[in-house]
Amino acid sequence: MKASFKLKKRDPILGFFVRAAKSYRLAEFNRYFSMINNERVQTYLVRAGLHKWSRAHCDGRRYNVMTTNIAESINSVLRFARMLPVVHLIEEIRNMLQNWFSQRRDLSMKCKSMLCPDLGEKKLRKRLDAASRMNVVKINDMEYNVLDGDMNGLVHLQNYSCTCRKFDLEQLPCKHAIVVCWHLKLNPYLFASSYYTRATWAAAYAESIYPVPPQGTWVIPENVQNGNLLPPISKVMTGRRKTQRIPSKGEDSRERKCSRCGVKGHYRSTCKEAIPVTNKKQII
Repeated sequence: MKASFKLKKRDPILGFFVRAAKSYRLAEFNRYFSMINNERVQTYLVRAGLHKWSRAHCDGRRYNVMTTNIAESINSVLRFARMLPVVHLIEEIRNMLQNWFSQRRDLSMKCKSMLCPDLGEKKLRKRLDAASRMNVVKINDMEYNVLDGDMNGLVHLQNYSCTCRKFDLEQLPCKHAIVVCWHLKLNPYLFASSYYTRATWAAAYAESIYPVPPQGTWVIPENVQNGNLLPPISKVMTGRRKTQRIPSKGEDSRERKCSRCGVKGHYRSTCKEAIPVTNKKQII
């Protein structure tokens, strides 16, 4: 769905949108969303689907990572290798992954903490510091109310949940759950999802990627040797092949500007503006 409006970088609506998107509580989301005093923007965001961009309306577990950085990194590394023949391209990809797996395997083995340094350990330590100034009120054997001086948090340790919803969505103990763990003399690290642990990190890169042996040592089945494998039928487009990827919809923030009339929004090939005659010579 294409937006029919454009906001400036310093427009306060963008700030309210970011805060609403990153809010965990529905009440907090509604407060920031109501500050977007533009009916067209609000209508567009609702039609786009609140569950697609809002944490508060997320119907799953995000683990706080929703980016395409991995794909972008691979595209950048292979920008020159893509021009090679397919066999050499595959060998380049294999060699790249072999190096990546080896480096990350070494990093995971050197890690001494229970959780991954960036995603788990760093974030949990910040919450440990913030949890030192809170009080716990026991409701029953399972639920505890944590007073944080703001909106508080009702923690249910057995369900791994809290009304602040950080514990629910990220599967990492929030500051309210940490206080309850301290109150019960439990280790808050034990309530983190296994996806944040060093063991899972190491298991992801435990397998080794081996090089392809020389072609003279290959054992090729007879049915493969006798087969006639043809390339797929494809239409070769005229002109020079593109070496840069096409930006996704909404990714390219540059405004179009016509080189004929100077007006933004279209190109010279589609220009229909009337151009005044500025030449001093009269056309007879």
